[in-house]
Amino acid sequence: MTAIIIDDEKHCTKTLQWSIEQYCPEVSVVATATNGIEGKECIEKYAPQLVFLDIEMPKMNGIEFIQSFEDIPFEVIFTTAFDKYAINAIKLNALDYLLKPIDKDELMAAIEKLKKKIGKVQKMQIDNLYQIHKNKVIDKIAISTSDGLQFINLNQIIRIEASGSYCNFFLIDGKKILLSKKLGDVEELLAHNQEFFRAHKSNIIHLKYVEKYIKGEGGEIQMSDQAIIVLSRNKKAEFLELFSRI
Repeated sequence: MTAIIIDDEKHCTKTLQWSIEQYCPEVSVVATATNGIEGKECIEKYAPQLVFLDIEMPKMNGIEFIQSFEDIPFEVIFTTAFDKYAINAIKLNALDYLLKPIDKDELMAAIEKLKKKIGKVQKMQIDNLYQIHKNKVIDKIAISTSDGLQFINLNQIIRIEASGSYCNFFLIDGKKILLSKKLGDVEELLAHNQEFFRAHKSNIIHLKYVEKYIKGEGGEIQMSDQAIIVLSRNKKAEFLELFSRI
């Protein structure tokens, strides 16, 4: 279970990191940050499952930090010395709320709560995958969300765009769904479906929604949502061969 700590007080970060190592060895702290801006960079780079987040910080406090995300693909444990923020943490659906100095028993209880929540999602995934296999439903993809799985019909996906360690699904109804997986993982998942094409290191497109090809060294592809996708030079011939021309 990967985690990052965002706290402007370095001694608090060190103390929490030591407590996690001692009492919650199943959690691996992959990075630390001293403010929300650094925290966002760490999340993009490491895609953690859990964020320990201080509330009182310069530039951007913890609550503003969370509110800056359209979708939150990680669990949050707020850490602060001010219990007046508890109600806001609850409203933001934080996994837990720990008062400083953090008690080891409360820390262990919070991690246990997260493990149980992850366990429920995993069981749900297994059950749903069994149903897909049983009914041979191959026209949908299951995307993990904070409360389970969202099933999306492949025909609803216009394109998929990399965003650091995450990727965004752009759908025909205008919705955008963030997934905490790399684009390469999604490409493997869609390998059986020939309607999807890796146009660029940052983009997978649904060939059904291609509207226009614009000439160039590699060229550009205009999609039905009017997005312009750069076509890699080494993908140009393969892409053009997919379409009959007159």
